[in-house]
Parts: sequence; C-alpha cells; structure tokens
Amino acid sequence: MSHIVNIAFQGGTHGNYLRFCIDKFSTLTANIQDTPFTENKTSHKALDYSGAVNRYHPTDEAPFFKHTDEPHILITVDKDDLIYIERWVTMRAGDHKVDITKESINLSNSFLANFQWAGKFKKYYNLDVTKEQIPKFLMRDFYKLSFIDTDKNGFIELDYKLRSNKPKNTFCFPVASFWDKDKFFDTLQQASEYLKLELDISDKSVHDSFINGLSFMDTKDRAKDVIQAIRNNQDIDITGLDVVEQAYISAWLEQNNEFIIVPLCDQFFQTTGEILAWLKHYPQHYKAMNPNLPKFNNIPNPFHLWNLKK
Repeated sequence: MSHIVNIAFQGGTHGNYLRFCIDKFSTLTANIQDTPFTENKTSHKALDYSGAVNRYHPTDEAPFFKHTDEPHILITVDKDDLIYIERWVTMRAGDHKVDITKESINLSNSFLANFQWAGKFKKYYNLDVTKEQIPKFLMRDFYKLSFIDTDKNGFIELDYKLRSNKPKNTFCFPVASFWDKDKFFDTLQQASEYLKLELDISDKSVHDSFINGLSFMDTKDRAKDVIQAIRNNQDIDITGLDVVEQAYISAWLEQNNEFIIVPLCDQFFQTTGEILAWLKHYPQHYKAMNPNLPKFNNIPNPFHLWNLKK
C-alpha cells in the first residue's frame, strides 16, 4: 500500500512517537485512543495503527531511503543536540536499556548489533566488549572523542548523508523540536501543511506524557551551565554530572586550552574550582600537542592525522 508519509529517523530520535502523533491526529486515518508509551517510557507499544504512516531507519549507504516516490519526514540531528541525546540513547533506542552511567558497563549482543562499538573499543582500548565490562574512565574517554570531533560522531555523519540524499518531497523535522511542547506542535503543523497530512491537533496533552517520560529533562543543559561557570571563574559543585556530561566538559576543556589532556581515571573533578586550579597549575613539562584534536589554530593536526592512520 502507499503511505501518506514515511518517517525516516535514526534510532533514539523519536520516530515511533511521531508516527503515533500523525496517525492519531490525521483526518486521513482512524483515531487512536490509547497511548504508545512502554514501561521504559519509549513509544514502542503495539497499537492498532492504520499502516498509512510508515517509519523506518534509513541505511548509511545508497540509496539510503525506501519508498522515495512517497512523502517523507526526516528527523534531523544537529551538533548541539548531541550532549542530550547521548545521555539516554543507549537506554531508549530499541529498548536496549544499557545504562552507561554505571561504574562498569555490560553490553548485550542485541545492543552491539545496533551500536557499532565492538570494533571501536577493540581498536582504541584493546577491550573486547563482547566478553569484558567497560570501566567508567574508558566510557568517558570514548564519549569525549566523539565530542572533540563532532563531524565524526555517528549521528552527525549519518545525518549529513541523509540530508544530502533525501527524497524530493521531504520535510526536515529537527529532533530538538520534540523537547519543547510548543515547538513540537508548531513543527508538526508545518509538516502537515507541507505534506498535506490534514492533521487536526485538538488535544495536545499526550505530549506532556512524552516529555515526562524523557530522561534528564531537568538537567538537559547542565553541562553547558558548568562550562559557563568555568568561563566566569565561578566555583560550583559538579558531583552530580553523569559520565556523558563529564565527557562533554572534558572535550570542551581540551578544545579551549592549549596542550592539555584531561586525566584518564575513574575519579572526575568535584567542583569547577578544582578544574580552574588544574588549568592554572597544569605542569609545563607535560604540555604537548593534543593528538585528539583534528585541528590546531585551524591547521590540520599532524598528530591527529597520524593517529587516524594507525
């Protein structure tokens, strides 16, 4: 059957919830009375969907998309979205429930089939994640690398390919719109008008349940607030940061301070005052070109290029 719209999305970017909203609100389909939320707060619950709204994960190789002659919504990801998405995507995407904030992390076979981590951990750390746990300090470093060079982040790499090769009749739906009720329904209405979905959005209360089910909404911008405190030479407690937030701040520190590398250990800084003191007294004899940074003074970093060849 033909579809009124196809939703192409990367795992964890709320494509199932968007399918629910369009199927529920479109006058072209029967109304859905139930909600899609599972015990894990995702929108993966089996409902009596019409079948007119298709959703799928596009591939990372041509032709990327299915049903390219039909209308599409592409859920897009920007670099500013990464600090929030990365904090919970391993828990929500596919309901894998992998909590990367623990002191050590076990990865299931189903998780490894969907997240290409096994080869990277073997290459970077000589760690076989199919047999061994990931210690916290390596988990932080792994995320730090993705924040240092966001062009190489998996979400961003695939997003670039998808935007560059999207079907002709495609509406781009920013993932960040989902995290604000007004922005979400404004964007949904724009998609309806662009693709002629004929949505009748009379009851917006379901999005309250969606927002309440998202992890870390109350601390979504906490890492950015910590960075602002460092900029302002302000001493605040940061013991509540999770490992992804620690990685984001570590990446920022290395990007914005020449010739330093954040320590590779389980213990992280307890306050921004500790970070400021560490920066001030970083030993001169340890300062050297950081091999993790793609560029230095806007010039390709030879140490980074050498690392890529290994």
